Amino acid sequence: MLCVSAFLVEAEDRLIPTAQETEELLASLRAHKDTKATTDQLLKWIRARRGKERIKRVRPESEFPELLVTVPDSWDAIQLAPLFDVHMGHARHDAEMFARHLRWLKDTPNVLTFNGGDLIENASKVSVGSGVYEQDLDPQHQLVASLLQLSGIAHKMLFALPGNHEDRTDVMGFSVASWIAALLEIPYFPDYAFTTIQWRGNRFRLLAHHGTGAAQTAGGQRMAARKDLSWAKPFDIFWTGHLHNPLIDVLFQTDFDQETGRIFERNGVILISPSYLKFFGTYAAKKRYPPGSRGLAAVTLRPDGRIDSQIHANGRRL
Repeated sequence: MLCVSAFLVEAEDRLIPTAQETEELLASLRAHKDTKATTDQLLKWIRARRGKERIKRVRPESEFPELLVTVPDSWDAIQLAPLFDVHMGHARHDAEMFARHLRWLKDTPNVLTFNGGDLIENASKVSVGSGVYEQDLDPQHQLVASLLQLSGIAHKMLFALPGNHEDRTDVMGFSVASWIAALLEIPYFPDYAFTTIQWRGNRFRLLAHHGTGAAQTAGGQRMAARKDLSWAKPFDIFWTGHLHNPLIDVLFQTDFDQETGRIFERNGVILISPSYLKFFGTYAAKKRYPPGSRGLAAVTLRPDGRIDSQIHANGRRL
């Protein structure tokens, strides 16, 4: 069986378990031997690699999926760079790019992220197409690999969402996405996450969802990204993934000053993040879906309330 350690990010801190330790851990999980000791070992590895918390998260009691995040005013800016559609365990997962981006997320001081869903491939024999045969790792390996890789940035993760690939297990009554979030010790939301980022007198409102649908045209994908605008406003950032094709769109909005009653301009940014899944040799290529780019989409929050957005067009220029 392929070893999880092949998918771990290189590090000099020697906190990553060895191949033998990883296999012993997985063997214990498969055999259900001393479950508490196994979980304790996982938590030990995760906490050992976790950095120092610099943000404060508060999840109030509410009928809404709310999260309040306070960022130190000493930060000059805030970068948000979430992970959507990583598909760890798929044979076409771009492990090299993902490892490079994990290092950037870990080493850049003012970056925050979240898990936007489809972190793991999680294919089974009832999945569409031949997905179960397109995996380099079985779902249990994927689970452990994801925990060990994200442990180094868990302190920078705002929350976690499930994707449709995690939902494949939900139909059997087991939420793999919530289990990953619990061991990373970050808030979990089963569908939407309403997050307010408080910093330097600003309250940036983020609405995040994994995304839905199978829109293939540019117009269809643009409308899919705007699906929540009929009821969710005003938000400053609307962020989804799922479609594996990046998009950034600016939305004109207005809001009211609650003290004066005066109206003011409060534009929003609508984003679809790319994925870490290559195109050819996948179910998407078989179905003739349009290929998308890979990597991160990011926004930078400024002290004056401005939001700068960024995606990348990769490739050689010969």
